[in-house]
Amino acid sequence: MTKTLSQSALFFLGLALAMGLFQSLLYWIVGADLVTQSSFANYFLASNLTALVATALLLRLYYIQQFRVAFLTGLFAFFTTLLRVVLLYCILFPLTRAFQGYYPFVLVLDLAANLLAASSLMLSPAGRNGWLKAAGVSSFLVASSALALLIVSIQLYSGRPTPTLEKWQLGLSFMASLQPLFFVGYLWQHPPAPSQPSDSNLSSWQTNLIDAARLIGIAAFLFLGVSLFGEGIRASYPQPEAIKQARIFEARTFTNRRGDQLSYRLLRPEGYDSTQRYPLVVSLHGGAGYGTDNIRQLASWEIQRLTEPVNRRKYPAFILAPQCSRGSSWGGLPHLVPRDTIVFDLLNALKREFSIDPNRLYVAGHSLGGYGTWSFIGTRPGVFAAALPLSGAGDPSLAKNMVNIAIWAFHGETDRNVPVEGCRTVIQAIRQAGGHPRYTEFAGVGHYLNPSLDATPGLLEWLFAQRREIQQE
Repeated sequence: MTKTLSQSALFFLGLALAMGLFQSLLYWIVGADLVTQSSFANYFLASNLTALVATALLLRLYYIQQFRVAFLTGLFAFFTTLLRVVLLYCILFPLTRAFQGYYPFVLVLDLAANLLAASSLMLSPAGRNGWLKAAGVSSFLVASSALALLIVSIQLYSGRPTPTLEKWQLGLSFMASLQPLFFVGYLWQHPPAPSQPSDSNLSSWQTNLIDAARLIGIAAFLFLGVSLFGEGIRASYPQPEAIKQARIFEARTFTNRRGDQLSYRLLRPEGYDSTQRYPLVVSLHGGAGYGTDNIRQLASWEIQRLTEPVNRRKYPAFILAPQCSRGSSWGGLPHLVPRDTIVFDLLNALKREFSIDPNRLYVAGHSLGGYGTWSFIGTRPGVFAAALPLSGAGDPSLAKNMVNIAIWAFHGETDRNVPVEGCRTVIQAIRQAGGHPRYTEFAGVGHYLNPSLDATPGLLEWLFAQRREIQQE
C-alpha cells in the first residue's frame, strides 16, 4: 500500500472514531432529545460520510492485498450503508418524507449486508490477521444485536420508543463507534513497505484533494460538533422561560381511577372568585416539553402570552399544562402511546374542583401539541369551544367531528418538521364537510412560529370570544 493511502485511511478512521464517540457521549448526556436538535442531521451526515470515506480507503487496501471476498462483501455493505444514510438524512433534515416508508426495508438490508461483510472478515483469508478478524467479530455482534433489537421493537412495542430500548440503542451506538479501532490497529501493524509504489505517482491535484478532504473533515467536526454540543446541553435543561413560569404555576400530579398518573401545572385566574365561572386553556407541549420535571412544558408560546400581566387581567382564565414523557403523545401519532384519556379525566376532575365554565374550554399546542390539538377536537367533539393548532397535522377522516368547533390553525409554509400539507389537507376536509375554520399560513416561515404569531392581531381576542354548549354524552 502507498504511504498516502495508509495515512489517509488512518486519518479518516481516527476522525470517524472521534465523531462517533462524541455523538455517543452527547446521546448519553442529552438522551433521545439529541436527534431533535436542528444541527443533528448535518452532524449525522458529516459523521457518516467520514466513516464512508474511511471504508472506501479500506476497500482499496483490501483490493491491493487481494482480499477478494472481503472487498466484494465490503463494497456491497458500503453501498447499502450509503443508501441508508442518505435516506435517513432526508427524513431527519427533512428534505422529503416520500421515502420514509422504505426505511425499515433499507435498514434490514443494510444490517444483512454488514453481517455478510463481517462474516467475510472472520472466515475469508482476510481473517488470518487478528485485527481484521476482531473487527469482523465485533461488527457481527453489533449488526446482529441491532437486528434483534429491531425485531423486539416491532414485535413487542409496535416500533414505539421506550426507555429500555433507548438504553440498548445507546449501548449499541457506543459499540459501533469503537469499530474503527480494530482497523487502526491493523494499519499500525502493517505500515506501507518500502517496495510498494511511491506516492510520487500521485499528481499534485490528487495530493491537494486529499489535503482538502482532511481539512474539511476536521472543520466539519469542530463546527458541527460545537453547534450540536451547545444545542444538546441546552436541551438537557428547562428553558429559562419555563423556569420563570414555574414560579407562578402550581405543580400538581393527577391519578385517575385506573392508577395512571399525569404531572401537570395549573395557573388560576388572578383574583379567583369561586362564585364566578372562568374559561380554561389546555396547553399541549411540543417535543421540547417532554420529560418528568413538570417544568419544560411551560415554555410554549400560548403560555408565554397568556401569562403576560396585561393578558392575565384582560382574560382571566385557568391555564392547564400537562406533561408527557418521551415515547408518548397527546394523540394523532400512531407510533407513540397516546395520553389523551388521562388528560380528559383530569379536565373532569378540575371542573369538579374549581368554578370552570364548561362552555369556554380551549385547547392549543405546537408541533407534538399541534397533533394533539387536532386529535383532541377530532376524537372528542363537544368538549372544546375553540382550538389553536400550531404546526401540527390532523386526520381528515375526522373532519365531520370538527365542523362545529371554532378553529384557527397556523402553519409555516417551509416547515420541514411537520410538512404544511398535513394542515392544509385537514383544513380543506373540514371546509368540504361544512365547517368554517380559520387558517393562517406564514410564507417563508418554518416550524417555529413565535414571531409570526406575536404579529397576528386579534388572536387572543378571537379565542376568548368563543363559546360552546357542551353536548351531553
